Amino acid sequence: MLTVIVAVVGAFVVFELANAARRTDSATRTRALTRPSRRILPGRLRTPLARALIDAEIGATPEDAVRLWLACMVGVGVVGSSLTPGLGALGGIAVAVGAPLALRLGAGRRTSSLVAALPELVDQVAADLRGGGTVSGALDRVADGTGRLASDAAAVRSRTRLGLDLTEALRRWSADRPYPGFAEVAGALAVAATTGGRAATALSGLAASLRDRLACIADARALSAQARASAVVVGVAPIGYLVFSAIVDPGSVTVLVGTTIGRACLVVGLALDAVAALWMRRLLRFAP
Repeated sequence: MLTVIVAVVGAFVVFELANAARRTDSATRTRALTRPSRRILPGRLRTPLARALIDAEIGATPEDAVRLWLACMVGVGVVGSSLTPGLGALGGIAVAVGAPLALRLGAGRRTSSLVAALPELVDQVAADLRGGGTVSGALDRVADGTGRLASDAAAVRSRTRLGLDLTEALRRWSADRPYPGFAEVAGALAVAATTGGRAATALSGLAASLRDRLACIADARALSAQARASAVVVGVAPIGYLVFSAIVDPGSVTVLVGTTIGRACLVVGLALDAVAALWMRRLLRFAP
């Protein structure tokens, strides 16, 4: 009987995963040509989830993401239960918690990719100015291309065509992108629009300084990677071991949750673990 259940649920999970992969692959290309799919999730849940998916650069609708999450959770739980009931519960919990955690860890990928594309944009404008072009013409070529900031350049072009001057359009662009480097680039392009080719050298210097800033940030992240990993392990390992022990061998935690002293120790331990996690996060956040 268990074999039949595993086979049926496994087939369902494979079907859902295949559909989710197909929809994710074609979602970006068909979103502008088709009607929006039926929104099953409530607005209070769908809106923040959609923003989180966009920020993590995951090309899936909130409904598809939730379906994939539930399918993986059920599939891992059933497959694990076919081996050991405790293992199935542990696997289901791991998927249930791990997917939102992975989405949270992926936050900021879109912002990072936009900031990383700024030096190339500035270099393109500088090259056009050296060739006798203008800032507007350079932004038009960027908008017609396939670069990471093509949509941003297209937005600036649309605003100028609607009557705004280039300086105001660039100012609004920087306001729409309150990320590091955008205000400096917008100001430099506004100045270059009035000085022409003489600003090409300054723009090249700005691109070089932006690349140096990105390199420093990358070095800082690389140097702090071990500390951040240690913070995660120190904070999560005790809780993970406790959950694993409770599922695999419930009798091993009887004293901890079945007596007054044990419950007091559990509360104090969890509180200290939370304080340590917050402390390490604060140290890493303000580390030079």
